[in-house]
Amino acid sequence: MTLEQIEKSPNRDYKYVEVQNEDKELGHCEPKKNYTREYIIAIISTLGTIVCGIQFTWISPILPQLLSGNFKIQITMAESVWVFGLLQIGGLPGSITVSMISNYIGRKKTIVLTAIPFIISSIIRIYAETVLHYYIAQFIGGFSVGASFAVASMYISEISSPEIRGVLSIFIHFSISVGVLFVFVLGAYLPIVTYYYVLAIFPIVQLIFTLYLPETPYFQVMKQDYKGAEKTLKFLRKKSNVQDELNRLIEGYKEEMAEQKQSFWDLFRDRTNLKSLLIIAVLTMAQQWTGSTAIFSYSQVIFEDGHSSISAQTCGILKAILNFVCAFVLASVIDRFGRRVLLLISAIMTLIPLAMMAVYFYLQNYTDFKYIEHFRLIPLIGILSFKFAYGIGLGGIPYILSGELFPTKVKAYASSLNSIVMTAVGVLANKMYQVALKEFDYPGAFGMFMMWLLLAIIFIYFMVPETKGLSLEEIQVKLRKPNKK
Repeated sequence: MTLEQIEKSPNRDYKYVEVQNEDKELGHCEPKKNYTREYIIAIISTLGTIVCGIQFTWISPILPQLLSGNFKIQITMAESVWVFGLLQIGGLPGSITVSMISNYIGRKKTIVLTAIPFIISSIIRIYAETVLHYYIAQFIGGFSVGASFAVASMYISEISSPEIRGVLSIFIHFSISVGVLFVFVLGAYLPIVTYYYVLAIFPIVQLIFTLYLPETPYFQVMKQDYKGAEKTLKFLRKKSNVQDELNRLIEGYKEEMAEQKQSFWDLFRDRTNLKSLLIIAVLTMAQQWTGSTAIFSYSQVIFEDGHSSISAQTCGILKAILNFVCAFVLASVIDRFGRRVLLLISAIMTLIPLAMMAVYFYLQNYTDFKYIEHFRLIPLIGILSFKFAYGIGLGGIPYILSGELFPTKVKAYASSLNSIVMTAVGVLANKMYQVALKEFDYPGAFGMFMMWLLLAIIFIYFMVPETKGLSLEEIQVKLRKPNKK
């Protein structure tokens, strides 16, 4: 029976039907798997998260100038919190919109559309005259940030082979690092307005290249476009015989639909989905309440307040380069050591630089420690050590797990809800940092980060499952079982 005949079948019962492939060659050994196209497609699909990295950090290298009044727009520290916060607030409607449209227009078109608010945000930033214009630009850009995170993890999990799904998912974290690197290098050497013009090029590149992405096979199966799904699988896997994988997709989707109609509330009706939501929510808190948002956003200010013996601009570039390197390290070890082990290693290692910086600022600001001048590299060493420890686990693995822990029928809703949680947690993180810094100075702020991190380590140890090498279906089976350390 051909695919065309199957599609016309009144019952469309694919569970026991083998999809024939005209190119199937009997008697030949299965060729060695080739993942080249999957890597290329994953890279293109994460161009939007490069822009997310830019949106997150564009103000960081120029913040000292904006605070000092050396530019036509002058802002205060309190206003800078809103510049960061409105980006995350804008992510809320972006995340919700993705859950509404990605199951109707597809993952590819959703990725393409995220470039438009990014472009608008860049244009507003170029012609901004007041801090209000920055607020508007950040809110609009935040819309695409929320949408991009939600759809990128969904897209990659649906196009990737199980053997390299972890590595491909790291591309989200890697691409953010690329955006951050561009920001700190360009921000250190370009005048502010020129800097804004160069940053505006990136969402335009995103728009052009993502037009050539293929749709995911899973979405095509959802829309009963089985020929399209077969064609996409052949392209992605670089093989002519994809009937087994296509059958599994069709069967899996049919079984999901047979259970009950998919809806947003499926996330809360099923205990396994609730467990996954809890895991992602706590890992998001571990990401943002343990110092990453504050340290990365205000690193230039921290360097200056710590009287670093190296210029703040150079420190920022070194941090961005290390951010880039960490993504490579994580990609090389994620499918070797596993998600849970790396999360624990990352969280434990992150405690050390936080303690180091808390002690340094206490000695500098509250004692007469006469040898403090010999330790002026501590702010740089502390932030770089934090970046490395954070980057090999906490920085990227939560994005991977958000694409792995949920069944495909609720993945769009889960991705959007996770982005909403990330937005809310991020806004709170900025506010908590501002309050802690004002009330308790740097030692108190870093101490607060350490407290949250200790709680996160306990949670990871007891609650986060290992998903290395498992198919999405096998992960669901594992989640239903009692937790094992």
